[in-house]
Amino acid sequence: MMPFADVVATLPAPGAQYAIVETTVADMPTPLSFDAVTPTPDADAPPTITPTSTIPQPLENLPDLHYWLERPIPLAFQDYLDRTYPYGGTSGGRYRPHTGVEFFNPAGTPVVAVANATVAYAGTDQEVVYGPSVGFYGNLIVLQLTGVTYKGQSIYVLYGHLSQIDVETGQSVVSGSVIGAVGGTGVANGGPHLHFEVRIGDPKGYFTSTRNPDLWIEPYRGYGTLAGLISNDGGTPLREISIVIYGDDVTRYTWTYSGNENIPDDEWGENFTYGDLPEGWYTVSARSEKRTYSEDVYIWAGRTSWLEWEFD
Repeated sequence: MMPFADVVATLPAPGAQYAIVETTVADMPTPLSFDAVTPTPDADAPPTITPTSTIPQPLENLPDLHYWLERPIPLAFQDYLDRTYPYGGTSGGRYRPHTGVEFFNPAGTPVVAVANATVAYAGTDQEVVYGPSVGFYGNLIVLQLTGVTYKGQSIYVLYGHLSQIDVETGQSVVSGSVIGAVGGTGVANGGPHLHFEVRIGDPKGYFTSTRNPDLWIEPYRGYGTLAGLISNDGGTPLREISIVIYGDDVTRYTWTYSGNENIPDDEWGENFTYGDLPEGWYTVSARSEKRTYSEDVYIWAGRTSWLEWEFD
């Protein structure tokens, strides 16, 4: 395993979610190369970013943001998520469709509450099944956020593969408090890491209630999120479409969701995301059977930018 990169990032102060601050692509956290799966780019060569220096106005009539969660790993450790196996991905077909995201850190790294919450469950899924099979998550913690609901439904977050559990079922926790430690229990492909999920309504609804954490975890200061929908001309979302995101001196890859258990956000209706992109212009490309689609997109700090294509 490669050494973990240091991340220097400061979360916005309360009420400063939409502040735009100076940043550069060089400030972007460097993802781990552990088990990296790099799809073949859909364009022959990275395009030249041609937009002018004029910053566009944010699109109107987009859904409300719900960046209500802090990061589940403290700032002193690797608190950015792994992009080689994102929500809805299969890591090149090696694994089942992913219902959460991964934070790779050594065993024993502390994990923290992402919001004020009540511990809905703390224990092993040998006793209570939360995944596709018994023992899938090993030691896990499920928190129910307090004082907030989404579309009238409770919000839960799940921490899987833990080496240590420091809370008990029914206990109240405050945002940022240590609740356990990273481990490799259960089906922890790739070694010790934190598996983190957002679930809406049903804490045990592996196939029905998961949502993409990219739309829930607050971006770094100066960073934003790309979300979008790629469908066919009949409006059906297309699965496992490779997407290439070109920025100044950086290229990133992601994929559209691959499984029925990958549920779009109730308001956004997306089938792909890429979070923690530094504010600025990007060229996004994907290819249908007939042609390559490409569009310039501006990412705003503290916001979600939207891209939608209907493949012919």
